[in-house]
Amino acid sequence: MEQGGAVSAAIYVLIIGAVVYFRLLRPVRLRASRLWVGPALIVVVTGLLVWQSFDSNVSVPTIAGAIVLGVVLGFPVGLLRGRHTKVQPTGQPGVLIVQPSIIPLTIWGVAFLARFAIRYFFAGQSQPVALAASDGLIAFALGSIIGARYVIAQRFRELGAA
Repeated sequence: MEQGGAVSAAIYVLIIGAVVYFRLLRPVRLRASRLWVGPALIVVVTGLLVWQSFDSNVSVPTIAGAIVLGVVLGFPVGLLRGRHTKVQPTGQPGVLIVQPSIIPLTIWGVAFLARFAIRYFFAGQSQPVALAASDGLIAFALGSIIGARYVIAQRFRELGAA
């Protein structure tokens, strides 16, 4: 990975870390309409990171397959994590308090460290599957956040109907 690419990747990682920290590691008062803002921002920034680090030795279908596989494997982890997330009603209709969890930050940290390690150790080598797998790791983290938010959205509907 070249110097400029490493710096811009570090900036993306810091932005995603800040979003994960401020949106997922503190008790957050959420409206149902804003439930998907944090995950959408993370998806956009992650997409920019993957696009910025695109390696021409890896075919787009291989990267797309790794990303789909990562999301498919991460989604059930997110569903499980979402079931253990405490959601409490507030006095305001349509507003809930979502309790924090260290698990999202851990998943993101491990995914980004593993991605960096794979890209560092296979730099300059023609290893398209390994490079695509590194993008799949990030997609796994995305899938876990989307799965957790899906469960939390169901709780919004349940508590809103009660």
